[in-house]
Amino acid sequence: MMGSRRTSPIVRGPVRRHWVVALASIGLLAVLGTLAFAIAASQQQARSHVISTYALRGTSSATFVSTFIAQQATREEETAEQFLSVRPVSTERFRLAVAALGSGAAVLLDSHGRVLDVVPSDRSLLGRSIADRYAHLGAALRGRVAVSNMVRSAARGLPVAEVAVPFSTTYGRRVFSVAYRGAGSALGAFVDHAVPYRQHEVFLIDARGRLIAASPATGARTVAEADPLLARAAAHAASGSVAGARTPSTFTASPVAGTPWRLLISVPDSRVYLSIAGAARVVPWVVFALVSILGSLLVALLVRSHADRVRLAALSRTLAKTARTDSLTGLLNRRALTEELTRAAAQARRRGERLSVLMIDLDRFKETNDRFGHEAGDRVLCVLADCMHDVLRAEDSFGRWGGDEFLVVLWATDEADARQVGERLRAAAAETDLSGIGLEAGVPMSVGAATALADMTPDEIVRAADLDLYRAKRGSSPATAV
Repeated sequence: MMGSRRTSPIVRGPVRRHWVVALASIGLLAVLGTLAFAIAASQQQARSHVISTYALRGTSSATFVSTFIAQQATREEETAEQFLSVRPVSTERFRLAVAALGSGAAVLLDSHGRVLDVVPSDRSLLGRSIADRYAHLGAALRGRVAVSNMVRSAARGLPVAEVAVPFSTTYGRRVFSVAYRGAGSALGAFVDHAVPYRQHEVFLIDARGRLIAASPATGARTVAEADPLLARAAAHAASGSVAGARTPSTFTASPVAGTPWRLLISVPDSRVYLSIAGAARVVPWVVFALVSILGSLLVALLVRSHADRVRLAALSRTLAKTARTDSLTGLLNRRALTEELTRAAAQARRRGERLSVLMIDLDRFKETNDRFGHEAGDRVLCVLADCMHDVLRAEDSFGRWGGDEFLVVLWATDEADARQVGERLRAAAAETDLSGIGLEAGVPMSVGAATALADMTPDEIVRAADLDLYRAKRGSSPATAV
């Protein structure tokens, strides 16, 4: 007798395999969908990091311009006090002062805004009041450093940007205003090398869009003449894309602190996104297409994506840290100290706590540089930085204020305790071994202290500490109420 046929395994086998294929397909689609989303998000994040880094580069470049102008203003003030505080100021002496600043045009005003001397020479201007014609001269007469937009020089009518500084003399306040032309100047050279991208456009412009300096060099007078599409885009946003350009470009506009200027940078997208374009953009998707065959490529894709994110994040952190750190000592720089002091003063007022500031100045530092070289001077600054780390509390803020000056912000500290901290810091610095550079007694320094009153601003606290430092260097007794 024939046995009965067992059809169940034959029927159920294909059904089971179809379910396995379906489940595997659904699982693969889920994995591929997840990977596709991860790749797209990673590239978007990388793009965002590139934009952030590009914007930070523009901010850093604008900061460098601001620093250049601030240093130039300081040089002008020092030159004016050295050469132009006498009466009368001879033409030769005035020309020497102007030449020392690398300029060919300047004007000297008395306390009423009248012209005492001018270069290039124009005798018709002598004795005339011109301050009302120039906003920056009027501001300088009122006692503050002022930077102009592009203006017509008084003597020749040429387009220039001027830095005007007030300075005091025994004959009253005077104003020394020096003119600078962007092309061919140190400022123009900086703008030409502001960013390392090739095919870039960099424009230093005033508040009305007139060109102070540009790279590449152009004969245009305004950014609108040089690049109308860029001018239109920058008029409505601080960063973004240049709409309508034949070559897609990205721009960023950063204000130059202490001036009415802006630094405008435009770079083709092909250069901005070079690190995440081309092969870096295509390869992840090629790997994604081959994942179903070679699953091991998934690891390589994730590792590459993660590495890109880490690299860009690390670059952003490094640039952010660099903007707040003094490159020599590793301490906070003046910009970061100003932010810390403002935050500390606000918190002290809110909590009703005491806040003190120490202003530190190294004694005979110039003599050390002159006798033993700048490397020895740098060593002294770094040794003092180490002493500050050893003596001061972790919650205190401290750093390099500028040159051989340091600033310390002491939280919840009254004047008596602040002076004790200053003495401990002075003693620690004096005990350092610097015999190798000729300083047998360690690092000599003077310390000024000030404690904030209820209505004092951060600038007033710093001025009070600076005044106390001046008294300390003069050998007078410390202030009793600051």
